[in-house]
Amino acid sequence: MGKVITLIVIGMFLAGGCSSPRVNRFETTAYQSASPENKLKIEQGTIAVGMSIEECGVSCPECQFIKKFSSSSNSTNNYELWEAKDNQGRDLYLHVVNGRIEKVSTENQKPPEKKNRAKKK
Repeated sequence: MGKVITLIVIGMFLAGGCSSPRVNRFETTAYQSASPENKLKIEQGTIAVGMSIEECGVSCPECQFIKKFSSSSNSTNNYELWEAKDNQGRDLYLHVVNGRIEKVSTENQKPPEKKNRAKKK
């Protein structure tokens, strides 16, 4: 009888020790390095202007983020268009310039067009 109880106790310790701890949003690198304003947005679970995609992922862990477009030019402004799908079926389009959200919209919009420069003669 003592061996059975010992085996049960050892099994409980092994089962409890094998589970991987779940990281909460406040322990992530994105939260730790966020500005105070963005930390508040993460705590509220919102996606807003000024946040990075990583901060949005921490703020809305159930959302799926899909990169739709990325500029490949050598300009000073790096542009990306992301689509975020949440568990309620809502689509958000995130316009990211230089790593930060500049605009959040609910309609898919075309990426900004390159400006045509007039050739000098």
